[in-house]
Amino acid sequence: MRCSPQACSDRDGLAVILLARVGRNGRRGRSAARRRARRGSLSAGQGLPYTAAMLDQAFSGVLRLAKEWAFPVSKETCERVGLYLTLLLQWNHRVNLTGARELGELVGDHLPDSFALAKLAPLSASVVDIGSGGGLPALPFAILRPDCRVTMVEPRAKRIAFLNMAARSCACGLVKVVRARLEDQPPHAHLVAASRATFCPEDWLKLAPELLSPGGVGIVFAVEPVDPGPSPRRLVDSIRYHTASGAPRWCGSFCFT
Repeated sequence: MRCSPQACSDRDGLAVILLARVGRNGRRGRSAARRRARRGSLSAGQGLPYTAAMLDQAFSGVLRLAKEWAFPVSKETCERVGLYLTLLLQWNHRVNLTGARELGELVGDHLPDSFALAKLAPLSASVVDIGSGGGLPALPFAILRPDCRVTMVEPRAKRIAFLNMAARSCACGLVKVVRARLEDQPPHAHLVAASRATFCPEDWLKLAPELLSPGGVGIVFAVEPVDPGPSPRRLVDSIRYHTASGAPRWCGSFCFT
């Protein structure tokens, strides 16, 4: 069953922009935003310069996408997702995290997968994402769905460093980042297992059941609908959508019992 539940050039510049956004939340919100911004930013000269306009673009893009998906979000949620996207691009200047080079590309072509996952994941689920890379779609999903506990599995150290930083900066308290591979994961420990680009859909449907507790579902991301294959595997729910560039996308939820 689908679920539809109810952010510069340097550290100080990014903090000031975020403080302006969350100032309405009071002293507590301003202090939290300052801490997140300072933890998340690279030191001067290490990343691309970010301006208030770029952070506004990220915020507006997330809010627009949420409306398109009819997914209720607060302004704070949009700010946190927008902060993640700007940090991803900043770190991507030095570490290979994503092929995207602009905020518009991240929002329009990559973020829809996070909304698809947010629509399909059951309430209060334990979610494991294998091959998390730079954090898409799992980290925005964790912000969109704070009821879920998310484990992000990634073998590469530099990407692990980014994921840990991004999870802290975006206040994702229920996100766990693990440096490991699929074969290192405990069996039957999660209600949802997802992997966006590490395995082909057919292989993932064979691997996901080992990670799932009874009644759990495997999430598949593809271009076209994927055949469930042999019984008892069956398709529970699915969403067809397009990215901003017009590319077709499909996300399906499969059960295995």
